[in-house]
Amino acid sequence: MFVVNNIVYNLDIQLHKLQQRITKSSNAELQETASDVSRIEDIETLERISDSLSIESRSQPALRASRIARLISECPQTRVVCGQSSVLPVTDLSWIVAARATVQTFGLVLESLSENTLAITDELTYWDSLLESQWYMGLYTAQTFPVWLWHNLGHQSSAWSSTGIWNRAIRTSNAWNHFYHSARRCVFSTTMSTVRKGLLHPLLASKLEVRQKRKMLHMVKDINASALGILVERCLQIELDDDLTGSHGDSSVSDEWCSKIINSVTLLGLVLQHLASGGTLHEFELKSTAAAEKEGSLLHMHSNGTMCPRGPYYVIEKLDQINRTLIPQYLALTQKSTSGLGRPSFIVRYWLPFLLATLSTSTILEIFKARRRELLGWITDIGSTTIEFWNNWVVDPLKRLVGTIRHDEKSEIALMSKNSLEADRASLERMVVDFVLDHREPSDESLASAEMNMIMNKVREGDLTPVLRAYEKDLRTPFIGTIRGDLVRALLIQIQKTKVDVEVAIGGIDALLRSQELVFGFVGLTPGLLVSYASVQWLFGLFGSRKGLRIGRRQHELRHALRQVHRTLTLSTVTTSGTLAFKDYGLLICNTEILLQKARAMLRGADIHAFQEDINDIIGKTSAEKQIKVVERMGWVYSRWL
Repeated sequence: MFVVNNIVYNLDIQLHKLQQRITKSSNAELQETASDVSRIEDIETLERISDSLSIESRSQPALRASRIARLISECPQTRVVCGQSSVLPVTDLSWIVAARATVQTFGLVLESLSENTLAITDELTYWDSLLESQWYMGLYTAQTFPVWLWHNLGHQSSAWSSTGIWNRAIRTSNAWNHFYHSARRCVFSTTMSTVRKGLLHPLLASKLEVRQKRKMLHMVKDINASALGILVERCLQIELDDDLTGSHGDSSVSDEWCSKIINSVTLLGLVLQHLASGGTLHEFELKSTAAAEKEGSLLHMHSNGTMCPRGPYYVIEKLDQINRTLIPQYLALTQKSTSGLGRPSFIVRYWLPFLLATLSTSTILEIFKARRRELLGWITDIGSTTIEFWNNWVVDPLKRLVGTIRHDEKSEIALMSKNSLEADRASLERMVVDFVLDHREPSDESLASAEMNMIMNKVREGDLTPVLRAYEKDLRTPFIGTIRGDLVRALLIQIQKTKVDVEVAIGGIDALLRSQELVFGFVGLTPGLLVSYASVQWLFGLFGSRKGLRIGRRQHELRHALRQVHRTLTLSTVTTSGTLAFKDYGLLICNTEILLQKARAMLRGADIHAFQEDINDIIGKTSAEKQIKVVERMGWVYSRWL
């Protein structure tokens, strides 16, 4: 609870500074009166208790009520007369201990009120979702049918029995039950049409019950929020300034400061008492504030204008009552009441699936036994397919990719053998040379080596002019050329030439592939990695926690929380001083806490620190108009995450 922890931490910082002043003064006085052993022991005990009640950081949770009560019970109960300077350090340290215990109790009560308000908000969301859908309403009716049947058989439950506001809920429930029985007698009186209407009665009764619980929860939520607002605005309004010094010097605390501590403790106890007393929201606010002012004025009259030195022990006694009695009573009452007005228990909501699963267990086991071989075969096939996919589409492409990077010859892409083109080209050259030699003129004695080299060079360049001329000549007399064999021979040479051309083209493609071998390696690895990543994400989403995994859902939740804060401010009641009413201020604190929780899932570093500063500006005791402007500023500053 950032808001509550921040308030409590700031108060503890002020008390720590004041304790340092008192400690310096007490050390100086103890050096002068070192023989007073009892005073030394009292001061050491008070300092130890004060350190135990201190707050180290904003993230440190508040102490439990039993722990606070046990610490303050160890305070030395020294009774002194006001005005004796020799006992001032003990009295001032007693005030510090009482103040720190008040801060701890104050933080514990604020945290309980905030958590209960947020829990009630969740229950209201559950009831609202039921009322929005007929299907959910019918499912809820089926879930609660055994409970409804049990109640109608005469076994009335006392789950809602409580005091105050909850007694009103019981009286309202009895009125609805009376209306229900009257309607039931009318429904089942005559005709088949009324019987058909009677079949819808459980659904109508469930709707009435849900609306009734929702109304009572709204009332409880408003009262909790009002109590939270009253305590934050009225309790512990102290500042560390010159007003803290009293008439005894710079090291002692003033009567005005002590009076604020006593009034805060008094208001804290009265608010906890009136939370269970019942009444409307207006009655609760009037009773709490009026009773606190009355008791504070009476205490001031009986103290003859001074709060020292009896004051801290009065505060400790009140805190002991609050921590040992009032806080446990409030928590027990809230838990009991919320369980009666909140969503049904886990057993009620899921008794039907459990019943169906229990009844069908034997059938399911028989099916598994009969299909055992098929199931084992499916599992084996799934496992082997997964392993083969991983090896063929992830491991092997990865190995080839690594080999390509390392210039491993085994991983190189090749469409043809390296020596294939050279062998076919040399064969073509020999075939052309032999053809030319066989068809030389009788007058030619021999071909010079230079001429043979020229023919071979032309063949390498693709020039087969001698062969083509002989081929064209034989085409004039194809029959004679075929018998003689020159036509067929020229044709075969051209086929060999075509083969060499094809290999040259393939060689170009092969060179292109070799130059882009790394790209093709990544292309071959990508499908396997994508499928593996998608499978892992699906399994993680299936068996892991889905809350907050999708950034779109986080943005939606953050945007909705910011809207709720703005809605609370715009629809709130503003007092004559320009501030929010107690109820609206309490709801604002709870909504800002939800907003900060949603923001922590999105923001990091300096952004979250700036967001926390804006939260402090919102809950600051300023006018409602300025608070709305802060929310509007947050809307455009953090629009990137909304």
